[in-house]
Amino acid sequence: MRGAEVALLKVRVIPILLVQDGLLKKPVQFRNPRTVANPISIVRVFEDRQVDELILLDIGRTVDEDDVDPLLVRDIAEELYVPFGYGGGIRSVEAMHRIVQAGAEKVVINTAAVEMPQLVAEGAKRFGSQCIVVSIDAKDNGSFYEAYTRSGTRPTGLDAVQLARRAEELGAGEILINSIPHEGLLKGYNIDLIRRVSAIVSIPVIAAGGAAKLQDFVSAVKDGGASAVAAGSIYHYTKITPNMVKGALHAAGVPVRMYDDVDYSFAW
Repeated sequence: MRGAEVALLKVRVIPILLVQDGLLKKPVQFRNPRTVANPISIVRVFEDRQVDELILLDIGRTVDEDDVDPLLVRDIAEELYVPFGYGGGIRSVEAMHRIVQAGAEKVVINTAAVEMPQLVAEGAKRFGSQCIVVSIDAKDNGSFYEAYTRSGTRPTGLDAVQLARRAEELGAGEILINSIPHEGLLKGYNIDLIRRVSAIVSIPVIAAGGAAKLQDFVSAVKDGGASAVAAGSIYHYTKITPNMVKGALHAAGVPVRMYDDVDYSFAW
C-alpha cells in the first residue's frame, strides 16, 4: 500500500504460526521444520497479549496437497477473539467455505493463486475481497524477484511484484509478501521487496520473513510501505513480544492500536 495511505491506517502486528500434523513448527527457509509447541497454547498467549490478528499456515497440507483442516481452525477460533486467517491446502471455493464456517475471518492462498488464479476472483466474489489474502513467497533470481509455490520449493518463473498486482486485479484484499532467503533466519525483512510490492498495489501489504529486531518492524513500514508486519521466529526465539513491537512502532510515529491496560515498554 502506498505511503500516504499507510499513514491514515493503524498498522497491524500479526504473529504467524506454522503448523504441521497439528503441531506448531518453525522451519528455516521452509526446510527442516522443528516442533515448537502445541499451537493452542501459543494461540492463548497471543490472545492474552491482545495481538491485532493471527495468521495460521498449515505447511504440511500446502506441500502434500491435502484437504484443509476445519477442525484445527475451529479449535483455534474457540480460543481467539481477534481475527485470524488460515492457509494451507485451499484449492476450491468449497474449501474456503469450510474454513470460514469453522471460524476464520480470512483465507490465505499461495500455490492456488498461481496455479488457478481464478480462485482468487471466485473467492472474492463469494466472501468479499477483505476475506482473501494472497501469499507470495519470493526469491531474487538476479533479474527479478521470482515467485515460488509449494511452501517455497517450486520456482514459477513469475515476477512476484507483478503477481501481487495481478492478485489485486483479481480481487484479493491483501498481499502477504515473504522473502524466502530471509524466512526464519532473523536477519531482517527484505525492505526492497516490500517496497516494490507496496508501490504497485493499493491494497494492504503484510511484510513477512526475517524480522530480527524492533527496528526491522519500523523499517518495513516507514521504508517499505507495509501496512502490517508479520513474524514468527522472533516471538519464539527472542524476548521480543508483539506489544514491544507496537511500543517501538508508536515511538517511531507509526499509528498502531493500543490499549490503556497493556504494557508496551521496550528497549531498542
